Amino acid sequence: MQEYETVDILNFINEHQLNFRTRTELARNLSDGLGFDFTQAYGRIGELIEMGDLIIEGKDKLATPQALGLRKGILIGNSRGFAFCKFTDGGETPDVFIPPTQLKTALHNDTVLVKVRKNGDKTEGAVVKIVARNSKNIVGTLDIVNDHLAFVKPDDTRYFKDIVVRNHKKFRVKEGDKVVCQITKYTANDKNPQGVLTEVLGLNGDPKIEMLAIIRENNLYEEFEPEVLAEARTLPQSVTFEAMRGRRDFTAEPIVTIDGADTRDIDDAVQVTEHPDGHFTLGVHIADVSHYVKQNSPLDNEAYKRGTSVYFPDLVYPMLPRELSNGICSLNPKVNRLTLSVIMQIDEKGNTYDYEICEGVIRSREKMTYDDVFAIFNDEPTACARYHDLVPEFKTMQKLHRILLKKRQARGALEFDLPECEFEMDEAGHVLDVKLHERNEAHMMIESFMLEANETVALACSKEKLPFLYRVHEQPDGQKMFDFFQFAGQFGLKVANNPDKVTPKDLQKLLKTVEGQPYETLINSVMLRSLQKARYDPKNLGHFGIAAINYCHFTSPIRRYPDLLIHRIIKKFYLRNKDKKELEFYKEFVQEAAPFTSEREKLAETAEREVEDLKKADYMQNHVGEIFDGTITGVTNFGVFVELANTVEGLCSMENIPSDNYVFIEKLYKLAGTKHDYQLGQKVRVQCISVNLRKRQIDFKMLEK
Repeated sequence: MQEYETVDILNFINEHQLNFRTRTELARNLSDGLGFDFTQAYGRIGELIEMGDLIIEGKDKLATPQALGLRKGILIGNSRGFAFCKFTDGGETPDVFIPPTQLKTALHNDTVLVKVRKNGDKTEGAVVKIVARNSKNIVGTLDIVNDHLAFVKPDDTRYFKDIVVRNHKKFRVKEGDKVVCQITKYTANDKNPQGVLTEVLGLNGDPKIEMLAIIRENNLYEEFEPEVLAEARTLPQSVTFEAMRGRRDFTAEPIVTIDGADTRDIDDAVQVTEHPDGHFTLGVHIADVSHYVKQNSPLDNEAYKRGTSVYFPDLVYPMLPRELSNGICSLNPKVNRLTLSVIMQIDEKGNTYDYEICEGVIRSREKMTYDDVFAIFNDEPTACARYHDLVPEFKTMQKLHRILLKKRQARGALEFDLPECEFEMDEAGHVLDVKLHERNEAHMMIESFMLEANETVALACSKEKLPFLYRVHEQPDGQKMFDFFQFAGQFGLKVANNPDKVTPKDLQKLLKTVEGQPYETLINSVMLRSLQKARYDPKNLGHFGIAAINYCHFTSPIRRYPDLLIHRIIKKFYLRNKDKKELEFYKEFVQEAAPFTSEREKLAETAEREVEDLKKADYMQNHVGEIFDGTITGVTNFGVFVELANTVEGLCSMENIPSDNYVFIEKLYKLAGTKHDYQLGQKVRVQCISVNLRKRQIDFKMLEK
């Protein structure tokens, strides 16, 4: 039976005039029209009701929001008490303004159904139904009125109401402490919602407390539930003979891992052999996490809930307990480890013409670092002497990497050269320095090998038509590309003729053109903003950014749940006979897992970015009053953002740039005045005038261009 997404079912209901039917009637129609069995259709309707995609009207009559003239979206609150609704039901419709009187009890980040209407010359919305509450923790500052009453003022001002709490006396808490609360009762109009304190973090303004606040706001926890830890502790910390039975033995092969010096969760190991005919064998061996993390076990449920490991400058919130992530699953050197291995035969032009996917066991020769391998590439005597028996292997790897890179470049794969930073910190966690992170050829080589393995696995499973989780990156939106074309045109750059049909090669050609130019980073950055966001999807929609027809995430199952899920699918259906019952389960599960894991990834990225901003603000506290050279990286109607050479970014608000009659030209990223103008990419000199650690905000004053 064909799989149908929510939008397909809703379109079917609207197109066939099936609104205002009972649940039973609708289930029969879906069975007849889309091929569901009745029970499945009835269950799917229940899911649609729960998600607000079908509305109960009158006596058990169901209708789509469209039929009722409603739109579905997420509220974006404002500190002044109003909100905007960001629509999630498709299309490029602008966000709609919702006045305070039309919010009902909805708050920031709630999923709502909205009635859009004209109010004079303005378009406004009114919340009709709250589909789902935002379940995030709310972090704020405690304002104690008396022993029986206190308020939590949210740090995120988009939660435009303070929250009443009455259980603060149960905690060791002081006026002004940073706390975590959860809302228990929502209220309309000017009344404050009610909630309960769940945790006291500590002193406002302390960098460690501010970091913990970010972690709690994003609903992240380092500690695992007792039953999860109990299961982890039952696992062996060495590979048993029983576990190795039936697997391909790679333990005598010169396999190595190459990672950062501090990496403890090692997912991947590699091996390359060159043959007399100029062809290569590339072995990519990935930790077989699915051997230890069984489907629907406490470990598996927790891993799915987390979705991904989250990496901060000075700590990691892992997806799996350290007994697995740093222990039995990590491909540590000189010990046996279980793998899911992809062995690829690659010709002299970098084309993979044959492959094998198998369960294996390896024994890594060395835990290499990127710096050591890069030193070997450059014939550095100390590194070459230390790893003399492996030097030929690394030289062969380098040769294959360059061939694979050339192949990807020929098909149009995009490579963005955007600066990243790393932090030097003291024992207390304070930032001593912010430096640019250097990415060398060893990093790019491992990336090449992982890309090749990911493409090969996606191709293999696509051929077999297995339920799958692809990593997709869709064709750019035509309007966004048109705006980018206009922006690039200011620099005399022509991208392509048709923004609706732009190809990766068109954009790659532009990136090559601007290499070494003063505006290179600027063009890279604006182009990246103009592209779609990569995500997970059960459908194979291709990957625009790397110009690949088939792509997935297979190579990091210790830290990403989609990779772990793909390992299970390969072992259950690609390497073994297909169990029809399990096949049906996975067809449904990938539909659920795709949006959920995409959302968890987005949440992790948000937390990582916010902590990075906090660390930069902590660093700049010691540099208030100092003068820096920087580049304008953002232009708004309230000022310009300036980034320093070490990636620290601050805001020059309108009062901190020379006075003038400015006009904000959004599509050109420009503030144009009569005497001054500021545009993305300009080199400027600024002074750091203040830092707000709680808001993670750095303020600059514009001195000169």
